[in-house]
Amino acid sequence: MKPWFEKEADILKFPEPEKKVITMPNVASYPDFLTGVKDLHNRKDKGEISQASHDKLYQDLIHRFMKKESFEKPWFLREAPSTELLQMIKDRLNDPNIDEKTLQKVLMALEGSGLKQRLQGVLENDPDAKKAITTVTEQIFAAKPTTQDIDNFIKAYPKGLVNIQALTEPGKKDWSQIFVGYTGDNHMTRVVDRLYQVKNQGIGPAEVCLSVLSPQIFHSGSRPGAGDIYIDGAGHFEIKASVAKPGRLFDGRKAKVDLATLQQVKEQLGIEKPRVNIKDLIAANPNQKQVMAIAQSIFRHVGNNVAGFVNAVMKKDEATAKLEHTKLAYVNYQNMSAAGDDKFVGVIFMSLKGKWSNVVRNIDELVQNLAVGTIYVMSPDQNDLFPQTTFKF
Repeated sequence: MKPWFEKEADILKFPEPEKKVITMPNVASYPDFLTGVKDLHNRKDKGEISQASHDKLYQDLIHRFMKKESFEKPWFLREAPSTELLQMIKDRLNDPNIDEKTLQKVLMALEGSGLKQRLQGVLENDPDAKKAITTVTEQIFAAKPTTQDIDNFIKAYPKGLVNIQALTEPGKKDWSQIFVGYTGDNHMTRVVDRLYQVKNQGIGPAEVCLSVLSPQIFHSGSRPGAGDIYIDGAGHFEIKASVAKPGRLFDGRKAKVDLATLQQVKEQLGIEKPRVNIKDLIAANPNQKQVMAIAQSIFRHVGNNVAGFVNAVMKKDEATAKLEHTKLAYVNYQNMSAAGDDKFVGVIFMSLKGKWSNVVRNIDELVQNLAVGTIYVMSPDQNDLFPQTTFKF
């Protein structure tokens, strides 16, 4: 028995397509550059893609494979192109519509191997750059250079790319004053911004950048002593470089905070909050002995020199207590970082976001334009007891 739709109606066929649907090429599907060039050329000749589509896909193809280039063995050496294909590439490079950015990438592919060897030749003369030569080279080439940029860097590098006087003078300095050639929008700028963020085991932000870019600056591993870096003619300095958040005047391996005593005082005061800031402490009405115990438990490297902080808390002067706490943090940090009788000359604060540097050599310089985060005096995490420290610039 036939169903109703066969009995009551004529069956209509869907219309046949007049032309076969052509799928646009997918640049990501090509296994190599030359296969892509041939396929796009053939499709254009067959009329499957327009000249405009061909040009756009060709640009995408170049961008894709330039990212994967090997400076030691670029595509034109790996794939041994035929005479016909070489002519096709020459024709494309002579195209008046090709952009300069693409031409620069092609030129970098052609000359990259030689430039890399020249670059590493000068980097090897610096002990800190030599230790991290692979990382440093990668960062320099990742900063989107032209061949001229690399050549300029190679020529300028032996003289140093850090203004030592500007770096070590007290007061705020913009990075254009610190780093030679730093303008905010050129290759040197991108190199500094990238190297600034390089970290390694026990090495914080900016330390690699400074030690690599100047023959006068050495990482502490190269010149043992107090501080993160040693600068010829200036001495040892600590580096507090912020990337996302400001640094702390603190070394977790050396701080030796007495958390047990802090917990005992907290219980004596009947405070139940896990973290206690200075305002909370003042509100709990501690006696002088308890405040003294708190200060000496946090700042284990200042002896009994905590009177300024203790007196401010006892007078319920929160603002002064915060300031005195930060002063103690600086002295405590300087003493805990000492190598025997050798202490660092100062702390170099740097900001990636603000692009500034500020050297602090003493308490008076520290408190100028000072900006600190929330100061806690009790916490299960000793990091909280040393606030993030930066400046209002």
